Amino acid sequence: MQQNPDSQISLENLTEILETLTEELSPLFSEDSAQVISWRRSLAAVSESLEDQTLRIAVVGPVKSGKSTFINALQGRDLLKRGAGIITAFITRIKTGAEEKGWVEIKSWEEINGEVNEALSMVVLTTGSDSSDLVDLRREQDRKRLQQFIQELKLESLAGGETFDPNVVLLKAYLSGYDRLSGYAKDRPVLLEFGADELNKHQAFVSQESQSVYLRDMELQLPISWLGEMVEIGDCQGSDSPNPLHFALLQEYLLSSHYIIYLISSRVGLRQADLKLIEAIKILRMMPHTLFVLNADFDEHGDIDALKQLQERLREELSLLVREPKIYTFSALFELLQAQESLNNLSPRERRRLEGWYEEETMVEISRREYESFRNELKTLVNSERNRVLLGGVLSHLQRVSQSMKDSVRTRKQLLSKDQEELQVLADEIKKRQQTVAAALGTVDHTLNGLRDSLKQEIRTDVDSFFDTKYGPIISDTMQLIENYQVNSFRRIKVAETRKLLANLYLFYQDFRQMLSRHLIDKVNLRIIDFAKKEEENIEKKLKEAASGYWDLLGQALRQYQSTLAETGLPLSLVAPEKLPEPKRPALAPPPFSAFIQSSEALGRGSLLLRFGLRRLGHLFSGLKKRILSRNRAGTEESGEEAFQEAVTLVKKETQSELLAYFKDYRQNFKFAYLFSYTDQYAQALLQLFQDIGDATMIDISHLQQVAQKKATSQEDTTEDLAILEHRLEYAEEHLRSLEQSLPVGR
Repeated sequence: MQQNPDSQISLENLTEILETLTEELSPLFSEDSAQVISWRRSLAAVSESLEDQTLRIAVVGPVKSGKSTFINALQGRDLLKRGAGIITAFITRIKTGAEEKGWVEIKSWEEINGEVNEALSMVVLTTGSDSSDLVDLRREQDRKRLQQFIQELKLESLAGGETFDPNVVLLKAYLSGYDRLSGYAKDRPVLLEFGADELNKHQAFVSQESQSVYLRDMELQLPISWLGEMVEIGDCQGSDSPNPLHFALLQEYLLSSHYIIYLISSRVGLRQADLKLIEAIKILRMMPHTLFVLNADFDEHGDIDALKQLQERLREELSLLVREPKIYTFSALFELLQAQESLNNLSPRERRRLEGWYEEETMVEISRREYESFRNELKTLVNSERNRVLLGGVLSHLQRVSQSMKDSVRTRKQLLSKDQEELQVLADEIKKRQQTVAAALGTVDHTLNGLRDSLKQEIRTDVDSFFDTKYGPIISDTMQLIENYQVNSFRRIKVAETRKLLANLYLFYQDFRQMLSRHLIDKVNLRIIDFAKKEEENIEKKLKEAASGYWDLLGQALRQYQSTLAETGLPLSLVAPEKLPEPKRPALAPPPFSAFIQSSEALGRGSLLLRFGLRRLGHLFSGLKKRILSRNRAGTEESGEEAFQEAVTLVKKETQSELLAYFKDYRQNFKFAYLFSYTDQYAQALLQLFQDIGDATMIDISHLQQVAQKKATSQEDTTEDLAILEHRLEYAEEHLRSLEQSLPVGR
C-alpha cells in the first residue's frame, strides 16, 4: 500500500475534533475528573506522536561503494555530490516532502576559531614554540602567519606509517576556503535556505573539503512519490573513513534509524571495513532491518554470468555473518542515468555510456527487475512500520478516547432520566465496584515500583562490574592496549636537536592518538552499546512479565464493574484488550563513549582530538625541552632516545590516568542518567497503560448527582446537548474504523 498523506491529515483532524469534544464535555464533570484528565493526556500523546512520524533509513557502506549515486537513483536526479572529506563530519539527510527545499548551517566564528586554535596548538608542538597567541581567521595578519607556518612545516617529517595529520589538513582547509565561505560566517551559526529553483547551490558548500569544513549540518527535502512523505534517508560517511569520528557519528545515526540499506560495490566485494560495520549492525540489533544491495558496475563485468557468480559468492560470504541476508543486485548508476535520460539531462558522454549498456539486454533487464523488487520491498517495509506506529501509538489512543467519551455520554443520558433516590443507590454500587478497580491499579503500582527498585540494584551491580577499573572487560583491555603500545621506528638524534626530538615525539603521539581513538570508537563504544541493549532487554522483560499477570487482574475487576452497569441498563462499549498492549519505549539511547574525543557543539563537530593532549601535552613537551637544555648546559649526557622513551612513558601514564577518570564519570552517567532513567520511564509507561484503561472506563457520577438536583428544564437542556455530542462522537468513531481498515499492519 502506498503511504497516503491523507491518513495523517485525517488523524490530525480527528484528534482536533476529540479535543474540542473534550472541552465541551468537561463542564459535565468535576474539575478533577479522572476521565477528562485521561482524555486530555491521551490526546496530548497523540498530538506529540503525529508531530514527528519520520522514518529514518541509513544508507551505509565503505568509501566508494556508490552511496551518493544510489540515493540520486532513488530520487531520479543527480543532486548529491561527494561531500565531506576526512576532517568534516556530518551526515547528509534527504527528507521526502511535498516541496523541494533545503538548507546548510554555517559554523559560528567562535566554533571556527576554536577548531583552528585547537588544531594549531597540536601542530606547534613540533616546532617547540611556546606561543600562546590565539588565531582569529578574520584577521589578515593571522591568516598570513598561519599560511607561513604551514609552508614552513616539513610535512614529510610528520608522515609515517598510516598516520595522517587531521590538524594540518583542517588548517589548510580553513585557509583555502576562507575567501569563498568567510562571508557567510557570523557570530552565531547561520542557516542558509534554498528553494526549489536554487537547490543545486548546496553543492557549492559540500563538494570540497575547504568548503564543507565550514558546515555544521545540512538537509535537503525532496518529493519521492513512490516512497511517500516523512521518510529521511541518511547519506552516511564511509565505514572505512580514516577519521574515527565518522564511525562514531555513523553509530549514533544507526541508533536512531528504522532501516539500513547496505551498499557493496561489485568491483571489490566485501572488505575488512564491511566486517567491522556488519558486526556493529548486529550489535545494534538492526540486522533484521537491513537490506543489502550489490551495486553492479556494468563496465566491470563483461556478461551476466560473471555478475551472477559474484552475487552468489557474496551471498555465501554474507551467510557466514548474517542469517538469510536479503540481497538485491542492480546498477544504481544505470538507474540514475536512465532517469536522467527521460528528463533530457544527460551529457553526450553519459548518453554514449548508457547506449552501450542498452546493448547488454539481459544484464539490463535483470538490473531493472531487481531494482523494482528492491523498491517494492522498501515501500512495504516503510508502510508496515508507519502503519504499526499509527495503529499502536495513535489510532488505539483515539479509539479508546472516542469509545470512553461515547460511553460517558450515553450513561449520562440514561442516568439523568432516573430520580435522585435511584441515582443514589446506583452511585453506591458503582463506587463499590470502582474501588475494586482502584485496588487492582494500586496493586500494580506497588508491584511495579518495587520491581523497579530491585531492578536498579541489579543494574547497579551489573554496571559497576562492567566498568570495574581492575577487572572490567573494557577498562582492563584498554589499559593493557595503552601499556603494550609499541612505538614505531625511532631515528637516533642528538640531544641538542630539540626540535627533531619534539617532532619525533609528536609523530608518536599522532600514531598513538589514532590507535586509541579507533579502539574507543570501534571496540569500546560498541561493547558498551551491546551491554546497554542487553540491559534494556532485561529491564523490559522483567517489567512486562510482572505487568502481564496484573493485566488479567485488572481485566477481571473491570468486567465485574461493567457487569454492574450492564445490569442497570448501562452497557459500556470500551473493554480492556485481552493482552497487555506494548508500552511506549523510552526515547533514550546509551550515551556515546566519547572519551578523548572532542565533538561538542561549542567547538564544532569536525574536530577530532584527545581530551588529554593540548594543555597537558604542551606542558610535558615544554618541560622536557627545558630539562634537556638544562642538562646540556650542565654537561650531563643524555641520549635523545632516552628522553624520547621517557616522554612516551609519561604520555601513556597521563593517558591512562585521564581515561580512568573519564570511565568513572561515564559509569555514573550511564547508570543514573541512562539505565535508571530507562527503568523509570518504562515502568511508568506500563503503569500508564493500566491507568489509562482504568480512568477511561470509570464513570464519574459525582458531578452528575449535582446536576440531577437541578430543575427538570436544566436536565432536559443537558440531555439535548448530550444527544448532539453523541452524534458527533459516532461520526468520529465511523472515521476511525475506516482508517483502521485502510492501515493494516504488514500490508
